[in-house]
Amino acid sequence: MTGIWQVILYALVIVGSLITGFYLILAVIRGFQLQVLEIQLRRQVALKNFSLALATIQKIFRLNPSHADLYFQRARIYAALGDFVSAEADYTAGLRFIRNAPAYAGRAAARLALGRLDEALVDANHVIASSRGWWRGYYERGKVYNALGHFQIALEDFDHALTLTHSQPEIEVALNEAVAGIKEKGPQK
Repeated sequence: MTGIWQVILYALVIVGSLITGFYLILAVIRGFQLQVLEIQLRRQVALKNFSLALATIQKIFRLNPSHADLYFQRARIYAALGDFVSAEADYTAGLRFIRNAPAYAGRAAARLALGRLDEALVDANHVIASSRGWWRGYYERGKVYNALGHFQIALEDFDHALTLTHSQPEIEVALNEAVAGIKEKGPQK
């Protein structure tokens, strides 16, 4: 009787090993698929082939639906296409997994484009709170203050952004808009 149980036990160990091996091979194949798709995605974004990039992101999501960076990449693509509603939704979805300054900065820009100024200001402040040395938080907050008509505060944020980086033409453009606003309406706090 013990011989039969030993055979059954060995058979179960062998079957378990085969199943484990199958899932390991499947995981390795899935990992390679993800790497290939991510390389394709980087190329497509670099070439600004956004429709193909969006299709590639969908394939990657099927393999790994909780890949937070994909939400942020897709959000940047949507923003480049001018679809700020989808961009804001993807930044928000990605922030469920990872809370970081670039995601908040992207969402602040999307919300600003949608005219949701109070929410954009909150996001810009999150960027600054999480990364005080990064120019983008001050730039985004300055853009929000500029849209709110608080040109002097916007100017201060743009000046601070310029002290953190010296080669961002978008800061110069935004700074000139704030100066024009001050000249037109006078300094306001």
